[in-house]
Amino acid sequence: MHNPALLSGDIRMLILKIALPSMAAMIASSLCSLLDALLLGRGNASLSAAVSVSYALLTLIQTLGFTLGMGAGSFVSRCLGTGDKPAAYRAASTAFFAAIALSGALCAAGLCFASALAGLLGASGDILAPAAAYARYVLSSGPLMCASLVLSSLLRAQGHTTPNMLAFSAGAAAGIPLQLLLVPRLGIHGAGAAMLAREGVTLLALAVSILRRKQLIRPRLRAVSLRLNTIRDIMRSGLPTLLRQGLTSFSSVMLTRASAVFGEAALAGVGLSTRALSLISAAVIGFGQGFQPVCGAAYGAGRMDRVQRAYRFCTHTLTLSLLAAGAALFFLAGPLMSLFSPGEEVRTIAKSTLRAQSFTLFAQGAVIMMNMLTQAMGLTVHASLVATSRQGFVLIPLLALLPRFLGLTGLILCQSASDLISLALCLLITRGAIRDCACARGGYSDARKASQ
Repeated sequence: MHNPALLSGDIRMLILKIALPSMAAMIASSLCSLLDALLLGRGNASLSAAVSVSYALLTLIQTLGFTLGMGAGSFVSRCLGTGDKPAAYRAASTAFFAAIALSGALCAAGLCFASALAGLLGASGDILAPAAAYARYVLSSGPLMCASLVLSSLLRAQGHTTPNMLAFSAGAAAGIPLQLLLVPRLGIHGAGAAMLAREGVTLLALAVSILRRKQLIRPRLRAVSLRLNTIRDIMRSGLPTLLRQGLTSFSSVMLTRASAVFGEAALAGVGLSTRALSLISAAVIGFGQGFQPVCGAAYGAGRMDRVQRAYRFCTHTLTLSLLAAGAALFFLAGPLMSLFSPGEEVRTIAKSTLRAQSFTLFAQGAVIMMNMLTQAMGLTVHASLVATSRQGFVLIPLLALLPRFLGLTGLILCQSASDLISLALCLLITRGAIRDCACARGGYSDARKASQ
């Protein structure tokens, strides 16, 4: 019925087999978002700033999809270990249709107040009109995006990530030519049309993939359940994602507003560097998504020794990879921003931001892996605290303090400082779960009690 390799075989090869397509899918999606910023912003700092303003809105919409998708996916992967098929169908179906309904409601409300919403996000003056126009397209793509995120999580939870890679690659293949063709002619409206086409193709490809595999757990309207137990099962693993993504959205708004204080160039430069770094973050999350179904299935089956090996392999691999990526980014930041940034001042700010964060990429990866571990094990409190640290209760105070005392330099250093502080805090928060992995015996029952 399900992928038996989740509980057997070489764990390193299994994680890589699941992770590599997930990484490709995540990068393809982030690349299209980055391309919008580059094409619209090249030679026009106002349009670049307008796209940066809408990044917080995009993150908010993704919050819905990731919360319900990760929540249902983590629960389904644990069901693979326990064999509870009906519960898995209820969670998958409820999450999918809830994502469409909630994102549709957000889209309808946002379209009515797009200009006010853009102003709330930090747009003003010449930036307001293009920011509001771009926000309307982001909102319109919301239901498509959320449905895709849930379906991709369900496929990944059952060990099938190649369909995700193919679907998101198909979306990129449809969207990128349209971006290159339409954006120079139609500007914001061309980027919006390409976005809708990309999300539509991605969702269609994912739906075809999951419907063709009849043995998989997939959404069914008749399996939707609004019972408290079903919602609790989804949110036990989805709550950390909700908190992380929600605070990420809020911190994105604060970052935008803090950048706007230093002018249009700062808003464009910080926004461009954020989009560029999202490619690395997407790869890290994609790698972690290869770990989660393996960890969840092993945890559900009581195989803490397998959880231990998976976590150790992923942590070591990710740390070494990000140290190398950080070194490369430090030296390539200048040439990269010279290719795409509009204006010398924007290039300087974007380059400085990239270089500052290149030193702390390894910390970002460690925090994400700790979040993936506790989330896959259903340790809601631990996972929620880890998830909200880096982009939440650490970054938000830093955004309020450092720019005030250090000016633009403080703004540039905010994310790097947050990464290091979050790493120390998360090691304290998760030491119990990591100790259970290290003990490998008795840890399952202890961790299971902690999650109740």
